[in-house]
Amino acid sequence: MPLPEACQTGGAVGDPPRLIDLRPGGRGGEIAAWLCGDVLVDCGPTVSADQLCAQLGDTRPRVLLLTHIHLDHAGAAGTLVGRWPELEVHVHPIGLPHLADPTKLVASATRIYGDLMDTLWGPVESVPTRNLRPVADGTEIEGFVAAHTPGHASHHVAYFRPGSSEAFPGDAAGVRLEGTDLIVPHAPPPDIDLEAWDRSLDALAAWRPKTLCLPHFGAIDDADGHIAAMREVLHRKAELARESAADGFVAAAESDLDALGDPALAEHYRNAAPAEHSYLGLRRYWDKRAQ
Repeated sequence: MPLPEACQTGGAVGDPPRLIDLRPGGRGGEIAAWLCGDVLVDCGPTVSADQLCAQLGDTRPRVLLLTHIHLDHAGAAGTLVGRWPELEVHVHPIGLPHLADPTKLVASATRIYGDLMDTLWGPVESVPTRNLRPVADGTEIEGFVAAHTPGHASHHVAYFRPGSSEAFPGDAAGVRLEGTDLIVPHAPPPDIDLEAWDRSLDALAAWRPKTLCLPHFGAIDDADGHIAAMREVLHRKAELARESAADGFVAAAESDLDALGDPALAEHYRNAAPAEHSYLGLRRYWDKRAQ
């Protein structure tokens, strides 16, 4: 898609992005937020709110850009607005009402995580409607260009800073933890859409970013190579979900993790992208296609 005129001429480069390791449950290297000046991209779960604020120090974010409303990316949004009442929270229009009233969001997540909800994510506070801003496809926000990028979730948004060629793809670009080449698409239910995900990867590639700032986890300098590899792995995993039962899908994922030769790193991948959740999401996609 064409960039807004203000961004075609360079836009606001601003401060370089700073990774904030949110360390849920004390585990580093799994979930990140990114800070660019006083703009925060994603905020993580409520259990990480104190960690986030500690790492922000004296910086008080003015704008929060959410890639999507899953709790590992946006769970703390209401809590942060409680601390900073003027914080603007920008989110996809589909996700916006679920931040204003998170009842259905919490119920959906509880079906997946059950009794682990409080331990993994913590309480989810509502965001007052006065703080919420719907993000239109192609709009420019504080030097960032926003693009609707469904596939992982219908309410997914990616952001790009043309002035410095950094993309913030959320989960559209998959999980790739620091120190590895292993890319794992996270595909939880309920609204995985492979065709839409392909178009979203096309949109990311069209930006020609120099750097991908991943929430799971870190900066990737080979953006073109990563996007191409993500597309290949996504379709390979999808075909596996179509052709095998859950135990076969999970066994294949475990084989990939075993090949890392690092049990601690493998556990981080299991936390960031549980294979059993991706099987359920991809299986649901194929079942809907069959109907």
